[in-house]
Amino acid sequence: MSTSGASGPPADSKMDTARKIKVLTEVPMSFRTGAKVDPADWKDFVRAQNDDLKTGPGVGERVPDFELADQNGKQWSLQDLMGRSGLLLVFTRSADW
Repeated sequence: MSTSGASGPPADSKMDTARKIKVLTEVPMSFRTGAKVDPADWKDFVRAQNDDLKTGPGVGERVPDFELADQNGKQWSLQDLMGRSGLLLVFTRSADW
């Protein structure tokens, strides 16, 4: 049992909409202004970003066809990218965000 941090709902429960809106707007503003972020707000900010998170297809399950643009604007479809052994698609966030 952790004693560091505020008590609250379990991490797997749904977050109240008002609280979600509050932390999703106020925490980034605090970062922008250099203000200190309360640890409970940070925890809820992370939870809010992952609320209702859906994982991708299961192992062996087919993915729907898609088309995405790369950093140069070229469109790529699933079929363009798929190799004989399949495809591992990873999305990363740029370091300049």
